[in-house]
Amino acid sequence: MIWFVVLFFTPLFLPYIMSPKLISGFIRADYKAAVQILGNKEEINNSLVGVYKRNLKAVASFVNEFEGRYDDSDEFRNSGDGIGETLADIPGQWVESVKLEVYSMALRLVIMSKWLYWLVLPMLAAIVAGIYERKLKAETFSPSMPPIYNTAIHALIAMSFLFILWLLCPLPLPLMIVPGLSTLASMFISMGITHYPNY
Repeated sequence: MIWFVVLFFTPLFLPYIMSPKLISGFIRADYKAAVQILGNKEEINNSLVGVYKRNLKAVASFVNEFEGRYDDSDEFRNSGDGIGETLADIPGQWVESVKLEVYSMALRLVIMSKWLYWLVLPMLAAIVAGIYERKLKAETFSPSMPPIYNTAIHALIAMSFLFILWLLCPLPLPLMIVPGLSTLASMFISMGITHYPNY
């Protein structure tokens, strides 16, 4: 349950914590790493624009409408109230941060689409390996170990939510953490299948 709460509230509150300049820096780092790893800068740009327009442009439009309808920062900025003047820029910064957050999501979706085959293939191999290992344990009368199964399942759940959070939010995690998570996930998938308890 806690993971669902984190996934729901983090994308909403992160723009309050992270400035547009900071998020923009993370996006540039992701883009630079993607070009270095994947190459073909023009293809990445075309895919990025396509994903943004098809799926995420509506979010940015909603945020712009929210800003235009409910933003009263000018009133506070000219009120002479020191606290009000300090807080006046927060709504505008939140809007800019949300739009950058959406752009970061589009970029990471494009990167994942380029890596999808290489990320899924090891997991399929791990499933096959786990099935054969399970058959081998059955033939040699080796018992499954539920603690290993439970550890593998909880690790897979944690890594899945971390991956989704990385997609949704401009967290400052390097791109190469994704293949690392995929490798660990493959190992835990194999362990989970091998040690699935026979109740």
